Amino acid sequence: MGIQAKDVAEKYGRLVSSICRRMIQDESAVEDAAQEAWLEIVKGLPSFSGRAKLSTWIFSVTSRVAMNYARKERVYSTRFLRRFFHGEDLEIPCHPDFDKGLWVKEMCDKCLTGILRCLDSESRMAYIFRDIACLPYAEIAGILEKDEVAVRQMISRARRRLRHFLEDECVLHNPKAACKCRMNRWVSEIDLPSEYARLRKTVHRINLYRASEMVLPGKDFWEKYI
Repeated sequence: MGIQAKDVAEKYGRLVSSICRRMIQDESAVEDAAQEAWLEIVKGLPSFSGRAKLSTWIFSVTSRVAMNYARKERVYSTRFLRRFFHGEDLEIPCHPDFDKGLWVKEMCDKCLTGILRCLDSESRMAYIFRDIACLPYAEIAGILEKDEVAVRQMISRARRRLRHFLEDECVLHNPKAACKCRMNRWVSEIDLPSEYARLRKTVHRINLYRASEMVLPGKDFWEKYI
């Protein structure tokens, strides 16, 4: 019996969706990219030769599709991001079914994805594969068709750049940060920093982006293709 699309989707579906969501800022483009990746994966499964690991092949397809979409979007400097996040406070929505806690978490998650825009698309993908998907460096090198040493250096630079920004600008990363971003009031009201702190304490050395993946329910964009 060949590889079943349903089994592949159950094992890799949310991770593929998460990679697309972190790589791409535009929400409608995220769904398009994730569905395009899954359509390619499902169509390609019957002819998958097994010369590479299944996971490497799946993430290679995802990387190619997501980066095609990401290249159409702007890369921002950290200076621009600081100015943007320090704009006027966002107005809280007002409708009967409004869930304030979920809204704050979703807005913070969008903010974290936005911060990744300070990385070029290839560095962003390498960082996501390592620190969110937790892939080995050797597998990331195979996916990106790069030398493993170069991949390690790329990820190290990305981590350094993100850490410097988050240390000063994000209370979720650093509770002592002088955070004055447009979400600060709402984040403080639901005490979201404490939730992230509990996660990091429970899961040893978990990073901010991995914690964010656990705070929000996963989003799947692949059901129609299995």
